[in-house]
Amino acid sequence: MKKLIFFILSVTTAGFLISCESGQTEPTPNNQTETSGYMLQHNVYFYLNENVSEQEKSEFEEGLRKITAIESIHKFELGIPGATAERDVTDHSYAYAIFSWFTSLEDYKTYDEHPVHLEFIDSFNHLWADVKVYDSEIIESNL
Repeated sequence: MKKLIFFILSVTTAGFLISCESGQTEPTPNNQTETSGYMLQHNVYFYLNENVSEQEKSEFEEGLRKITAIESIHKFELGIPGATAERDVTDHSYAYAIFSWFTSLEDYKTYDEHPVHLEFIDSFNHLWADVKVYDSEIIESNL
């Protein structure tokens, strides 16, 4: 029993010392960052024109993938409409969606003004009929 208690104390102390060494004194709650106080989720839904070819869709997807190289993005996901049941509240009419997370408003601004992002807009805006952007400040997360 003494060995188990000594082991637990050793591991706990080592973890505390490592976190102090890295400058982190305690975890931040609700997926918030120490610098910004929150995390921003940036969701974009693209509604493409009806006459967009498969080749253009492929190029569009590749353009979206290039955006992932922007260093200020914390996390990035690309999606298409899910095969869920049709309901009054479910919108399956978009073609693509991106979900990106930023650990500060400054990181989002860097992304928003980044040449790769601006090039994507200039190169592909003729393909979409509409774009919807939903930005959310994350107040709670289980990630």
